[in-house]
Amino acid sequence: MKRTILFAVAATILFGTATPAQAKKPKDQEFRHVIVTLATGEQVDGYLTSNWHADASLFQFKKENFSFKLAPSPDSKETTRYTADEVTSVEYVERTEDAPDGIRWESHPIAAPGLSDRYRTMRRLVCHYKTGENATVYWWKTWDVTTNAKGQTRRLITVYGIRFHDDEIVYPYSLATSVLLKDKKPGLKEFAKDWYKGPEGKERKKADKEDPAWMLAMYDAYLAAQK
Repeated sequence: MKRTILFAVAATILFGTATPAQAKKPKDQEFRHVIVTLATGEQVDGYLTSNWHADASLFQFKKENFSFKLAPSPDSKETTRYTADEVTSVEYVERTEDAPDGIRWESHPIAAPGLSDRYRTMRRLVCHYKTGENATVYWWKTWDVTTNAKGQTRRLITVYGIRFHDDEIVYPYSLATSVLLKDKKPGLKEFAKDWYKGPEGKERKKADKEDPAWMLAMYDAYLAAQK
């Protein structure tokens, strides 16, 4: 979680929401050096000049976690725009103490049910968090919008989602244990309800508050119960 917070701060400083002092160009540009793997399999080495993060989309009328621009070198003014439809992953080259394995964003369809289409998905870039034996957990940020008598309030929140290894779709946690998966994962909704019941459930609830990837263990247990 620490590395997530630090990276979010670094991204904010880099891409335009920083103070004038913060916005000065640093000498070391490796923090925006990435390798992009395209859907064709080709890899492109370059430096981000604008990113896909939701916090950069509030006043720019752009899709969250969808598009970014890349330059071939830190000082180049020539940029190429890429979208989540065109890439497989974006991996940061720089390794830090807080991210010794690096930071990798992947392009996946995210479950986004609509009124007219219960199984609608939207392809977006999501950050790899942890891979388990049967599933992988990702995170991304989005704007949570609420409306009341005083008007509209927008709040940036972090969402965690899971991709089961027999499915390409990333499901936000709230949807992964909903009726949406009753056919693909029969009984998972009910299994999740029982996950925090009893003495073991209390211990799990306490531990899971500290572990955003807790759903990996729950899903492993669900699969074991199906045998």
